[in-house]
Amino acid sequence: MFADGFFYSAHAQCAPTDKIYIDPRLVPKRGNMTPEQLKAIILSPGIPPEARNSLLGQYMQKGQPIVVPYGTGTVLVHPTNPCIQQYIP
Repeated sequence: MFADGFFYSAHAQCAPTDKIYIDPRLVPKRGNMTPEQLKAIILSPGIPPEARNSLLGQYMQKGQPIVVPYGTGTVLVHPTNPCIQQYIP
């Protein structure tokens, strides 16, 4: 359903006052890796250096907003609450 030009998902648990640009169900999720899991993966001998660097980068970004392209700008989505969104032109 549309209201005030913004998309509101019928299934999302967002407040009616939230400005929703991207359906919260479609926002890419970040992995929820513990420090112990990261350490075990990083120290595994069979993991290539590129994969180690990628996993470390993903772990370091877990608290940062998720950036989703939208129209001519981007939408920043809160990493733990996809109902919190901000459009950046």
